[in-house]
Amino acid sequence: MISLMLLLAAAPISVTAVSDSYPSLSPNGRTLVFASNRSGRTALWLADADGSNPRLFFDPGQGDPGSAVWSPDGTQLAFVMRTAEGGAAVHVMGSDGKDPRRITLQPGDWAHPHWSADGGRIFFNAPSPLPARQGGEATAIYSARPDGSDLRLHLACDDLCTYPSPSPDGRWIAFRKVVPQSGRNWEQQPIPRNSEVFVVRMDGSGQRNLANDPGFDGWPTWSRDGRHVIFASARDGRPSSGQIFRVSPQGGPVERLTPDDGWSRAQPSVAADGSIYVFELKEDARTQLGHIARIPAEASR
Repeated sequence: MISLMLLLAAAPISVTAVSDSYPSLSPNGRTLVFASNRSGRTALWLADADGSNPRLFFDPGQGDPGSAVWSPDGTQLAFVMRTAEGGAAVHVMGSDGKDPRRITLQPGDWAHPHWSADGGRIFFNAPSPLPARQGGEATAIYSARPDGSDLRLHLACDDLCTYPSPSPDGRWIAFRKVVPQSGRNWEQQPIPRNSEVFVVRMDGSGQRNLANDPGFDGWPTWSRDGRHVIFASARDGRPSSGQIFRVSPQGGPVERLTPDDGWSRAQPSVAADGSIYVFELKEDARTQLGHIARIPAEASR
């Protein structure tokens, strides 16, 4: 049984609770950044690595900032905010929370930033140049320099391709892709399209489905050594109950990392020491409890 350390736990209240989500630990292992509504609206918060000393970090008063990730050198944060035009844009600011600047200026939803290992580029998903297969939304995988220059299209999709995460060696991108095959959503309802986890080369070639399961798979990221893609999946078949898994980027058996203990887990983020921070949720007919937890490094080796 894998033990999980609970961080930032919120006391359950009727119907809903404080929501702390999308954790990212600084490269020096000292500071956790996460999105939270604990101030009454969505803002970015910091806490010590063990979840203690939570403090408000960035609250512009609007835009619902979230999905914050540290740069590899710890001097900057990339994050997403809603725009006045009704979409979302990737922003970058210093580790002191000052000088936030929008780096994607185009319309639409530009979201889910992840840094390259050398800090030279930020990867994200954005509207695709291809028409949507079924008349819905189509997204593509792009990257740009931290100042927004040198925008590159890595993969154009005719459905949803989201949450791109570059490999430590800079050769591959792990991402979530919706495919035209029957599957199940997070609530285990049958749907005509299925969410899977793929990898693709930087030039858009060599797509490979790593998840291969009718259950919802998403939120991929990489182990520090690049030997595994770590992701959340609802493949166990219980409604609104996901766990954390890993698989080789070459494909093969999928290994479960978290126990079947009644908690649902998603949004894995790998720290420099190999530990994994996740969002956890437990709910029933009366209450909902959400918080951030840490999977010790030895459990994911």
